[in-house]
Amino acid sequence: MALFSVELLPRGILLTTRITKSKLYPRQHFRRVVNCQNHEHGQQKVKLSTETIPPNVSLSFDFKETQFIKLLKTSCSNGKFDDALYYIECMINKGFKPDVRLCTKLIKGFFGSRNIGKAVRVMQLLEKHGQPDVFAYNAMISGFSKANQIENANRVLDGMKSKGFSPDVVTYNIMIGNFCSKGKLDLAFKAFDQLVKDNCQPTVVTYTILIEAMILGGGIREATNLLNEMLARGLQPDKYTYNAIVRGMCKENMVDRAHQYIKRLESKGCRPNVITYNILLRALLNRGKWDDGQILMRNMIRIGVEPNVATYSILISSLCRDGKVQEAVNILELMRQKGLTPDAYSYDPLISAFCKEGKLDLAIKFLESMMSDGCLPDIVNYNTILAALCKNGNSDQALEIFRKLYEVGCPPNASSYNTLFSALWNSGDKIRGLGIISEMLTKNIDADEITYNSLISCLCRDGMVNEAIELLVDMQSSSTSPSVITYNIILLGLCKVRRIDDAIEVLVEMVDRGCQPNETTYILLTEGIGFAGWRSEAMELANSLRKIHAISDNVMKRLHRTFPLLDVYRSLSYSDAITE
Repeated sequence: MALFSVELLPRGILLTTRITKSKLYPRQHFRRVVNCQNHEHGQQKVKLSTETIPPNVSLSFDFKETQFIKLLKTSCSNGKFDDALYYIECMINKGFKPDVRLCTKLIKGFFGSRNIGKAVRVMQLLEKHGQPDVFAYNAMISGFSKANQIENANRVLDGMKSKGFSPDVVTYNIMIGNFCSKGKLDLAFKAFDQLVKDNCQPTVVTYTILIEAMILGGGIREATNLLNEMLARGLQPDKYTYNAIVRGMCKENMVDRAHQYIKRLESKGCRPNVITYNILLRALLNRGKWDDGQILMRNMIRIGVEPNVATYSILISSLCRDGKVQEAVNILELMRQKGLTPDAYSYDPLISAFCKEGKLDLAIKFLESMMSDGCLPDIVNYNTILAALCKNGNSDQALEIFRKLYEVGCPPNASSYNTLFSALWNSGDKIRGLGIISEMLTKNIDADEITYNSLISCLCRDGMVNEAIELLVDMQSSSTSPSVITYNIILLGLCKVRRIDDAIEVLVEMVDRGCQPNETTYILLTEGIGFAGWRSEAMELANSLRKIHAISDNVMKRLHRTFPLLDVYRSLSYSDAITE
């Protein structure tokens, strides 16, 4: 898609009312529209220093080492890491050596709570007054790697070598794993090369980490090469390695190859586990290969691998997707007969299917059945019910269920509030709709893009375009950036009320903020210009857009047919604006 430029606009269109930069200044319009306040309460943190004794602790001069160790263990187990650091310093002041195992645990605790400075302090004390080991250094390397402080991790690695400690394969696996989790495969392979250089032998875990990372990056060929290298070293892949390869093949649409791969494993006496079969089963059924799926399950059972809850859930989901809801219900019953307890993933496709078919009584019945099985519905299940009720005009019943969510231990999320807001507003109950958004903010649930888009769309549809623009401004200053969908809704709203100059200014602002227009954006603006009375200018713009491939030939033909028919513009709906 080509970039928009104001030079494309016909010269006959004058920008009389500009939405200037001063107009697009953040002003928290979101809260003003819904008329509510969202107070954030700060949390005070109490920090201990070496001069501050933890409460309810009296350290006498004859405090024994075993008593310190006991206090250290208790503090670490309860997550009171500041207290534990205080006890370590007290131990040292009394001439005791810090315990390396507890110091290692404390280092992990401080890194886990993102208090890197104190983790470093513990290691400094251990090096100066105790005897660190490889496990302590590994904890430091792992912490720095997870915190993306690669240089510090390398310094620890160099430091442990200078002190006579040889990094083991666990050390390098930690670094390789952390690099891979951050998508830094080049650094991961550098760490692997250093592992070999230091005469460490890579393990199955080492190769499996790299194989999984290569597959996530779409490199199944490279992953297979790593597997071959692993085999050449005499390492026998385990179930995690095989599952990674099968998952990668399925991800790359190499389902038949994955199927053959599993057959080869079986012929070699390797026994894939249920996860392996589930990966392939899902891939086969997603492609409608039910016959192959049945054969796979028969082979799976034949070699003694029993289907688990996930296996049956895959079958239920696939059947519901293909409209075979009753067969999915039968599978659910078969699960129970096999002594398996269905979970949320088993019920969710059924509840969604019944809602789509408008059978809300059955959906609610299965929701109750789910609870009787001891499986608490999650918010996804409830949101499915809420959306179906609202779609069928039963917003009051939806609101009744919504009010009970806290009672059943399943607090509503942004999606729950968005669903109810749209239903209430569309039914004409705007006051209660805004009240829902107000409640959402009061409960410190952040508005997401759907919240903003729903509000903006409702305001535009009711002719309240200025208020919609104010929400756009608020959105630009929030953590949720407007998307092309948001801008398209605003553009349609402005074009509907013939504010073409303002629409163009919003488009310019959109591009300036790095949001790329799509074909719908250009269509909305072109039709808006044409229906505002500038037909020739609209077609001039359309021709310019066609030349840079911003709109297709089919769109161009539609525009030629549309402009002579003024009534066509009235049929435009806000669904046009949210079509990518």
